[in-house]
Amino acid sequence: MIHSIPNPPMDRADIARFRDTLEKHLRGDFSAEEKHRIEARQARTKANAKRIISNCGGKNPLLGY
Repeated sequence: MIHSIPNPPMDRADIARFRDTLEKHLRGDFSAEEKHRIEARQARTKANAKRIISNCGGKNPLLGY
């Protein structure tokens, strides 16, 4: 199991990058390239989830049903 780090070390650049990314997501202000990368990542995620569920006899092993 991966242990979480409750207070990870962060510097000012990390915090600024996080806030910038959060603002971008909230506003939906993405370039065409970024939108394409997000859509491709979502498609890969859905395909992987579908493959996992089909390999488990139609049951979702993460949710237990």
